[in-house]
This record gives sequence, structure tokens and C-alpha cells, in this order.
Amino acid sequence: MMQEDTRPTSIFVALAVITAVFSIFLAVLMTEPGQSLNLPREWVIGYYANRWFFIVINLSLLAALWWLNYRYQFWRSIWMVLASAGVVICIIAANFLLAAFFPAYQYGANYVTVAEADKLLSDDEIIYAVEINGEARGYPGKHLEIPHIAGAEIGGEEVVMTFCGLSNLPVVYDQNIADGRSDLGILLQTHNNLLMVDRESGELIQQITGQTEFSEKKIKSYPNTMMSWKNFKRLYPDAEVFIYEFNRTLDSLLLAVFEGPMEKQFSEEHGAIFPTLAMEDDRLPAKEQVWGLDAGSEQAAFTEEFLKKNPLFQFSLGGNEYVIAYNAEYDAVKLFERTINGRVIDVESIEIDGQTSAGRLAEVPLHNGLFWMVWAHWFPDTKVFG
Repeated sequence: MMQEDTRPTSIFVALAVITAVFSIFLAVLMTEPGQSLNLPREWVIGYYANRWFFIVINLSLLAALWWLNYRYQFWRSIWMVLASAGVVICIIAANFLLAAFFPAYQYGANYVTVAEADKLLSDDEIIYAVEINGEARGYPGKHLEIPHIAGAEIGGEEVVMTFCGLSNLPVVYDQNIADGRSDLGILLQTHNNLLMVDRESGELIQQITGQTEFSEKKIKSYPNTMMSWKNFKRLYPDAEVFIYEFNRTLDSLLLAVFEGPMEKQFSEEHGAIFPTLAMEDDRLPAKEQVWGLDAGSEQAAFTEEFLKKNPLFQFSLGGNEYVIAYNAEYDAVKLFERTINGRVIDVESIEIDGQTSAGRLAEVPLHNGLFWMVWAHWFPDTKVFG
């Protein structure tokens, strides 16, 4: 008579399935496939806030699987090793993969002279100019695509240029994220916009809003101006330019992998790469690039066509007075406060640096050239000039 097998086979199988599903789900959630599945942003935030708890659970499930297998010998050792490797890979993917693929350079960013950059950049390439207290630096869009983040001291201010290729959005932030020294990195993108993590404080920051996730603080931003390399080097011949060296084998692979999807993101024939946007506001075409102003209580978006037809447009928003100016010579848009010493002035003409007949106006940050579908999703009540 055969002896009955008393091994808890069903428990082992169930535990193996739970461990695999748990590990894979968290890896998917915290990488791009999760956004392709439109998993909620709140889940991403919740995982990050409790990531060590989830890692401990994951490893505990694996340890329990090993214990059962050691006692009852369900699988050969090679299968347990492979299963363990899979769990570890999932943990790495959920917590460290994107940071390894896209290394941020808040510190140690590479800057060169305009003459050196001119050997690498074509005249029609898009570059973002940042000028603070008379000192300027340039950030070519293509050189921001992989690192996403590049820090610098400009005009005595410690700032961080951030760039989201999915939104086509550059934003310059003060490095003081959580009342101290910060170290920004990439966590993920949510709703087609970059979600950053300050590795010093653990704070999360949504790039398009500048809002911290675990506090009420909104990070100070600085203006940047979108223009061609040809015009940048005319306007700022003494500036320094951020150059990403593309010196990793992985860089070539990443550029090849993302070339097709990014072409679709810029194509009017396709929707957003990740189906996480509302796409309900049809006041403008989804892929139209706009210049957005977040005035706190109110927002506004300007189209290129409107700005070229109204190269000097004065308006009120959120209780403040502004003038937005299109400079045809440099094909650039800038926004200024329309006040000098507390007095609102009527602007008849303005230079690209904000100089008017009444004095120089203070420049205000704009969200330059981002997709309407992204702006309208994050700011659904925005006004539109276009």
C-alpha cells in the first residue's frame, strides 16, 4: 500500500503564486508598464511612501517559500534559485531601475563653452536658456532626455533644470526642496509628466506643478526661455551649455528604444503614449504646444499663433498684472510682471531682457512649449488664449 503524501503541496503552490504575482505587480506599478495600464497615481505614491514595508513583505514571502521547500523538497534547488532571482529583479525594478537608466545630474553636470557646444549642436536644435542675475546657461532639449535633471549655480542661485520629454516641458527649480540640501532623481512619470524624488528628504515633487507630495510646500521656480541654438549663441555668447556625453552603451540602447514612442508622442496622428490623460478638453488640438502660466489660483495657456498675432499682450490673472511678449528677432516668448515699484505700467514696447521705457520688468516663469493635452489634464480650469 502506497504511503499518502502529506506534504502541503497546495500551500506551497499558493505561496509561490502569491510571491510571483506580488513581486511582478509592484515592478509593473513602479515602471512604465504600469502607466501603460493606467494604474492610479495614488498607488505609485502609496507604494513609495511604504516601499520598505513592501520590500520586507516581498522578502518574507520568498523566505517562507524557501523554508517550505527546504522542509518538503517540492522544487530542485535550481528552480528556487531562479525564483529568488526573479523576486530580486522585481524588487530592483520597482525601486532602482529607472534611476539607473536615467542618471540625474543635480551635482556634477557637465558644462562647456558656447564654442565647444557649437561643435555638437545644430542651429535648429531647441535649447532652454536660463538667465539669473546676469549669468546665463543653456540646456539643449536632446541632452536632457536621458538625465532629465541637471543642476548648476547660476547668478549665485543653486538651481536645478528638470525636463520631461513626455510633456516636452522644462522647469527650473530652486534646489531647496525640503528646507535643506536636495538630491533630485527620477521616480516615474505619472499622467505623462515627470514625478521626481528628493533622495535627501524622501519628498516627491510633480514637475509640472512644483507641488511636494508629503507637505504643502510649493518649490520656487525660475524662468527659462525656449529658443533655437542659432539664436541662443547670438544672445548669450559667453554662456555655459549643459552637454550630456552619451558615453554609456546603455544610452544608445535607450535612444533606440524610445525613438519610436517619442515620435508618436509628438505626432498629431497618435494619442498620448501612456493613456493616463483625461483628453476631454478639445479647445485646442491635443498635441499643440502651448506656453502655460500657473498663477496659483488661476492658470492660462497661450498658443504660438496667438502670441505671434499679439506680440505684446497685457493681461490680468490670479490678481496679478502681466505682459507676455513674443520677440521675433530671437523667436522667443517671455513673460513679465507689469509692475515697477508697485505701479502698474502700460507697456508699449519691451526688449527681450524686459527693459521698457519705464524701467526693467521682472521676468516670470512660463511652462514653455508643452503639449496642450498635458497642460489641460493638470490644469483643467485653465484659460486659453488662442
